[in-house]
Amino acid sequence: MRYLLILASVLTATPVDAASSSIPMVAIGLPFEPESPTPVDRNHVLYHHVEVGDIEGLPATVGSSSLNFIRAAKRSSVNAALRETFDRMNFLSPARGTAHVRLLVSWEGSTTPFHIGAHNRATATLRYRLVRIDTARVLFDRSITTSVAGGGVDASMRDNGIVRAAIATNFASAANCIDHAAYGTAPSDCALIPKFSVSVVRR
Repeated sequence: MRYLLILASVLTATPVDAASSSIPMVAIGLPFEPESPTPVDRNHVLYHHVEVGDIEGLPATVGSSSLNFIRAAKRSSVNAALRETFDRMNFLSPARGTAHVRLLVSWEGSTTPFHIGAHNRATATLRYRLVRIDTARVLFDRSITTSVAGGGVDASMRDNGIVRAAIATNFASAANCIDHAAYGTAPSDCALIPKFSVSVVRR
């Protein structure tokens, strides 16, 4: 018996690589409310000027519920997804020494209650601080909690899928909020609401 994890948006059902059995942790291009993050153009003040390091406090592997022995993602994969998110938004500095600001990200945890039924919800919380490299002035400092729901017959795979999607939504929320914060228009709550869910379907 094989299972395929999919992202089911309000308009489409997009299949994810069945061999990897994973939901991508980069969500730029997926639909959100109240808006979807859009890559910035070269006129943006942060265009190609952000240095992104590894996430502080991130465990070696990220899991869903404590009873799920299969882990959702490795530390290296989560860090790579963070950088790719900011790269797709055109924020990531392309070379050493060209960044004006540094993004400091701290892992504050994820929650996926153990649930035997067909549906569940996962949350992820991370803190983001944007700091000027020359003066160490903090330009942005927010903790963001995002949540994604999902369903499926395999609780283990479902829960791993929704925690990955919650992380992806968190990264997208931070990128979108920083986009607005650069011009003083950041919302009071940075968390985006996904217009998609995670499903595990039997094949």
